[in-house]
Amino acid sequence: MSLEKGSGGCKGVNAAVYQVKILTLLRSLMSGGSDGRIHVYDLQTSSKGKYTKIEPVASVSRSVNVAKQDHDNTSTNVYLVGAACSFPLDSRVYCQAISPIATHYLVASAAAEPLVRLCDLKSGTFTHTLTGHSGEVYSCTWSPSEEHTLYTGGSDGTVRVWDIRRASSCIMSLDQDNNVDREPLAETNSAHGNKGVNGLTLSSDGRYLVSLGMDEKIRLWDTDNGHNTLVNYGSYWRNRFKSYLQAVVSDADVWPPLLFVPSDDQQVLVFSLLDGRLTKRLKGAYGRVTSVERRSSYQEFYSGSREGEILVWEPTKTSTTGAPISINNSNNNNNNNNNSYVGSLSLEDDMTTESTAGMNLDAWSESDDNEHDSP
Repeated sequence: MSLEKGSGGCKGVNAAVYQVKILTLLRSLMSGGSDGRIHVYDLQTSSKGKYTKIEPVASVSRSVNVAKQDHDNTSTNVYLVGAACSFPLDSRVYCQAISPIATHYLVASAAAEPLVRLCDLKSGTFTHTLTGHSGEVYSCTWSPSEEHTLYTGGSDGTVRVWDIRRASSCIMSLDQDNNVDREPLAETNSAHGNKGVNGLTLSSDGRYLVSLGMDEKIRLWDTDNGHNTLVNYGSYWRNRFKSYLQAVVSDADVWPPLLFVPSDDQQVLVFSLLDGRLTKRLKGAYGRVTSVERRSSYQEFYSGSREGEILVWEPTKTSTTGAPISINNSNNNNNNNNNSYVGSLSLEDDMTTESTAGMNLDAWSESDDNEHDSP
């Protein structure tokens, strides 16, 4: 693999962004996409003028083993970078997840097969193969409060709960009609009918699980008992493609909690997590939005799309005008090409909030329309 400054994209065109993740210390953002590369961006870049274009400070390729990274444009450091572990998965991988709290080093893989494989980064081997889904597995996520609890969603419309310490690891299959009280592993249990589940996300305390279904339904689950909370998120959201979607719940100190969901119609929908009220539509992407990530304590959110855009969002502050920021994920370095500008920090509507730091009542929760009142 290699790290190369300022390169990205595929054959000179923007590459679809599949996932974005904030790295340790909240300073950097990492994105992965269809170009087979991982790009790293410095989030400490200061805003200059109306728009700020952020180039990747480094990129990782799967083909070369020499890396270069430019620091502050004054020196170049050279690293030897190689794959730490290689796991032969013979199917297309939709999603991978590693626990944020666990003492183990297991990576869960959701792939185009009815199995969930756990890869041990410490030994470099497969340690578990979880069986239970009857089709492809689209999504997986670890509990942020129970290190041995894993949630998976598949093309069979089920959301399964696993305790990897047990011989029979699957302990529950969630049911939209709350049949889990009678039979937690009944074959008739279904979270989203016969439609696939291609997105799972948990609240930071692990109390609530959000499932995104290809029936275009969003469901909120109580992880204590596996019950569907029956919160109605309306019919605004679009989800028609067989690919993983990364949603996110706001920080624990934000009340009421908010849910940011990528939508096929080129926007991010912001819902009140506990009552399903639509509070914002974040518009600006040119392509289908695939992922949303939060930058904790900054009230910043990042969204990636199929058109190679990474957009940065924050509420407008009263003291200053939010400076739009663009993150460039393209190989095309021609500054006259509009495709190199891929996003904006500011929202489309006017939002007036207090300073970002220390807000408990989140500025995102101020509704900018009355759409949630419609049937």
